[in-house]
Amino acid sequence: MSILDFKEIPMPHKGGGEQDKFELFARDFFEQIGYEIHSTPGRGADGGKDLILIETRKGIASNTEVRWLVSCKHKAHSGASVLKTDEPEISDSLRAHNCTGFIGFYSTLPSSGLVAKVESIQGIEHQFFDSSKIEQALLTNTKCLDLAKRYFPESFKNWADENPKPAQIFSDHEPFKCHLCDSVLDFDNRGIVTSWSKYEESDDGLIKKIRNQYVCCGGDCDRILSKRYFTDGYVDAWAELRDYFTPTLYLKAVMAFCNELNDPKIQYSEEAFDQEKSILIKAYPYVCRNLTQSEVENVRDLAMLPQFLGGLG
Repeated sequence: MSILDFKEIPMPHKGGGEQDKFELFARDFFEQIGYEIHSTPGRGADGGKDLILIETRKGIASNTEVRWLVSCKHKAHSGASVLKTDEPEISDSLRAHNCTGFIGFYSTLPSSGLVAKVESIQGIEHQFFDSSKIEQALLTNTKCLDLAKRYFPESFKNWADENPKPAQIFSDHEPFKCHLCDSVLDFDNRGIVTSWSKYEESDDGLIKKIRNQYVCCGGDCDRILSKRYFTDGYVDAWAELRDYFTPTLYLKAVMAFCNELNDPKIQYSEEAFDQEKSILIKAYPYVCRNLTQSEVENVRDLAMLPQFLGGLG
C-alpha cells in the first residue's frame, strides 16, 4: 500500500494556478537528488520535454555530461497507466533537445507497451520514476523529507506520526545506550528501564529506598545485570523503554517521579536521582510529537491497568 497520495497534487490542465504543480514537483525532486536543472517547466508547447537535466559523471581523466529529457505525466487522479500513445515523439524530442537520456516521471506506472517502446530506441539511456520509486526516494533520503512534506502534507503527516523520530531539541542528540553492552536503544530496539529498590523499617514505618536505575537490552544483558545488582535485599522493577517514548506515558513517568520526590517514605540515592533525570532528559526529544495509532491503543489499554495509574514504575 502506498504511503504518499499523489492526488494531493492537483490535476494538470485544470486551471486555478496549480496546474503545473506536478512538473514543479519534478523539478524540485531532481534538483534535490543531485541533478542540475538545465531547462525548467514552462506554460505552452514544450516540444516533448518538461525538463532537461544535466548529470555530471566524474571519471579519472575527465568528466562526462549526460543530458536527460524528462517527460512528466500526472495520472494519479484517474489511476491510469502512461501509454505509449501518451509519449508519441520521444526520438524526435531527444534529437531536438540534444539529449541522450530519457526519464519518464509518472504519478502512476508506465505501460508495458511504453517501456518496450523506450527500450527499442537505440543509443539512449532511460529511467522510469513511477509513484513507488518516487515515494521511496522521498521517504528514505533525508534531503527529500521537506519536499515530501511540502507536496504531500496530509500523507506526510500521517507517515511521520507512524514513523516518529527524535525532535531536534538539543544541539546533539544523545541516544540511550545499554548499561552493559553499550548498544544504542531507539524506537526500533527493545530496551528496558530497570530500577533497584528495597523497603526498610524506620520510626515512621516502611521506607522505600531506590538505589539505582539504568537502561539496558532485554534478555541476556538484563539477566547479567540482575545478577550483579541483586544484593543487600534490593529487588528490581522494570518498564519498557518504548513507554518513555510515548508522550502520554512519559508524562505519567514524570508525574510519578515528582510524587515520589514529595513522598517522605521514598528515598532516592544520589546516583538513582541523577540516573532518573538523565533518562527523562534523553527521552524528551522522542515525545515531542503526536501519538502513533498503535500508541493510542496502547495508552488506552494501559490506563485500565492499576500499575500504570500512578506512572510507569
